[in-house]
Amino acid sequence: MFVSRPSLLAGLGLLTTSTTAYFLPETLGTLVTSCTVPKNTTGDDDTPSVAATLAACNNGSNAQIVFRANETYNLLTPLSFRDLTNVEFVFNGNLSLPDNVTYVESVVGDSTIYPGHWLTFAGENTGLTLTGSQDARTGWFIGHGELWWPMVNNTSNDYRPHFFSIQGTGVRLRDLKVYNPVAWTFSLGGTDIYMTNTTLDARSSDPINAYPFNTDGIDTSASGLVVDGWVSWNGDDVLNVAPPATNVTMRNIVAYGTHGVSVSCSSGTGGDFLFENAVIYDSLLGARFKGEVGTTCNLSNVTWRNFAIFNTSYPIHFIENYYDQETGIPSDTNTSLAAYASNFTWSNIVAFTSADLQDGSCVSDPCWTYTEGESSQKSLYIMCHDAAHCTDFHFDDIVLFGANGKPGEMDCTGLEGVEGMGIPCTNGTLPTQQ
Repeated sequence: MFVSRPSLLAGLGLLTTSTTAYFLPETLGTLVTSCTVPKNTTGDDDTPSVAATLAACNNGSNAQIVFRANETYNLLTPLSFRDLTNVEFVFNGNLSLPDNVTYVESVVGDSTIYPGHWLTFAGENTGLTLTGSQDARTGWFIGHGELWWPMVNNTSNDYRPHFFSIQGTGVRLRDLKVYNPVAWTFSLGGTDIYMTNTTLDARSSDPINAYPFNTDGIDTSASGLVVDGWVSWNGDDVLNVAPPATNVTMRNIVAYGTHGVSVSCSSGTGGDFLFENAVIYDSLLGARFKGEVGTTCNLSNVTWRNFAIFNTSYPIHFIENYYDQETGIPSDTNTSLAAYASNFTWSNIVAFTSADLQDGSCVSDPCWTYTEGESSQKSLYIMCHDAAHCTDFHFDDIVLFGANGKPGEMDCTGLEGVEGMGIPCTNGTLPTQQ
């Protein structure tokens, strides 16, 4: 059966969806003081100007900090704030990390000036808002990742800068655009966080020899997080959510080259995650769960729904034996431990498996994504440790195609050869749901 992309997307409701407006305050009111960050005229580093502007602007609370359009502010040193109250940063201009790799490595290696991310909003931030420009020509955060990706052993370089760490309550992130981050982009923590209309562009001109390793979109353990409206080209997860996160929603996603809209679990308890209205192209993984080998945790109430997945190696992938491809499984790993997953749902998903079961991130043989029994004809893998670790799984309206265009196959089994675990997936067909 052939289904055209336009008709398929319309059927999934992905052509007419619009981003919900969540953010307050939409108007700042009279109690907010607006201040513009000046370009530094006595040196190259604009970080001191940013810090000074916030400090002088209503004592750093009830303030709007504006970066001028058509300017590029150079953050030669990390920018860090904490405990802000009702502060909005308006990024009409660009903000650029340094384009000198050796210099950035020296900064990252100095814990006295680098707190773990280049832009950090830490502590008890309340009412923090970051607003980007809706003009595609300006308002970009520029990471210069293209200078790093071709480096030998780039993945083992501990001196790569992480971009954002944002912590707080009532955080609003809107219209942010990131270009070529070196590696990990957003780390989000806290509660009541809304993020809308985000763009992440980490496209490499040579994705084989200069793969954008670890350019994750969002890593989060936040609770009460909504991400609505996301477009990305990157070389790792669109989203990776892990315990103790609860009540996380991501919707209206368009992604290229990704390693999945992902849930991971190595310890703790979490759940109530909803991922919906996604279109994924030319990727390694799509709807993804990864439980770390030799660890245990508890996750419940997780749903992927309304997904259209094209030319992707592993469109639906659930495993409980994930480990680092470069270090291997530690010799003292207790392989009897695994994640406990309950009430997982995959609904209204159409998936087309690619002919190639790897991308530029595959630097080992076998590839780090190797799955026992893998095939380009398989579109769905549910690889559980045993029946006790995977309960109450639901599949509804799943349409799968293998690389040859024929109906896609499935693999549902136990990692230790256990079969008949009550998983409703047998002989490559999904049963009719009652």
